[in-house]
Amino acid sequence: MNGEADGEVDYKRKYKNLKRKLKFLVYEQECFQEELRRAQRKLLKVSRDKSFLLDRILQYENVDDDSSGM
Repeated sequence: MNGEADGEVDYKRKYKNLKRKLKFLVYEQECFQEELRRAQRKLLKVSRDKSFLLDRILQYENVDDDSSGM
């Protein structure tokens, strides 16, 4: 009977360890998702800034082309 009792306790310990690991993995996943969202927002801002700056450069190039033709 001692062998069966030890087996049950062992399974309980394994269950608790796996449950603790699962909670940690879920927490870690949430952290990574938040970090990914932050990086995506930053990338979007940089992309918008790049587009804005390229548009401004093109405007100045067009103005320079028009004024040099005169």
